Amino acid sequence: MDGIANAKALITGASGFLGSSLARQLASMGARVIGVSRRPHVGADHEWRTCDLEDAKAVSQLFDETRPDYIFHLASYVTGARDLKTVLPTFRANVAAAVHVLSAACETGCRRIVLAGSMEELPDDQPARYPYAVAKRAAAEYGRFFHAAYGLPVVSARIAMVYGPGQRDTGKVMPHVIISQLDGLAPRLSSGKRRVDWVHVQDVVRALIACATVEGVDGSVVEIGSGRLTSVREVAERLTALTGGPEPDLGALPDRANDVEAVMDTATTAQRIGWRAEIDLAEGLRQTVSWFRSERSAGRL
Repeated sequence: MDGIANAKALITGASGFLGSSLARQLASMGARVIGVSRRPHVGADHEWRTCDLEDAKAVSQLFDETRPDYIFHLASYVTGARDLKTVLPTFRANVAAAVHVLSAACETGCRRIVLAGSMEELPDDQPARYPYAVAKRAAAEYGRFFHAAYGLPVVSARIAMVYGPGQRDTGKVMPHVIISQLDGLAPRLSSGKRRVDWVHVQDVVRALIACATVEGVDGSVVEIGSGRLTSVREVAERLTALTGGPEPDLGALPDRANDVEAVMDTATTAQRIGWRAEIDLAEGLRQTVSWFRSERSAGRL
């Protein structure tokens, strides 16, 4: 990872949970971080640019002005909705935007571009199950195409369920459960039967940096996760023990249709980029609850 120091690293979606964590780590390693988001970001301690990634000309101009060495394309429109009205928004935000970023990277050149994919793309041998899943799969396929056709040094990182300190989105399971319980409320959940590969945000940050800097992986898809499945129900029960709050109301919400259980291929990932998750679920949950307690006490949440 010696190439990170003094390099320009551009991060789309830099204001998000994963993007902000990655930005801090890259800055600590001596990189010149260029954060990108659709809207202005106040209080950033690194360079910031606003750009609508669905606008090809705006993306081209951004890359021409910044000339990044490394590109981390994390910006995404994430939704589990299955209805028809989500098809076009997920296409524009997750496919068209990715193609604009890949095209601009070809024009300016870079050492490596990392596309953030999703475990929802799996399984590969089955049709995608809903608009977000098919959009992320299409973006990864475009990445492989740009590498094969134009020699773009690109890696697609297929990421499992990210969690950890700093995740403020109460639409996600852990923030919803923890905040509800700290407020003395029973979290409303589905049956919780679905098993998920949970991976700590700091482990994902390390993996993304490895994807950007390890040689010999251009054109590949790297799966980032713990390699273990744990049900939503078990995670909620563990959080209940840590917070001391009310038990979750399991079954209060319907289960989503066509959900699958996808575990990441960590053995192949270790061979490709020399990375394995280091923070186990028990420690990760303790860190996460501790962070939420601290933020709540300080009035920042």
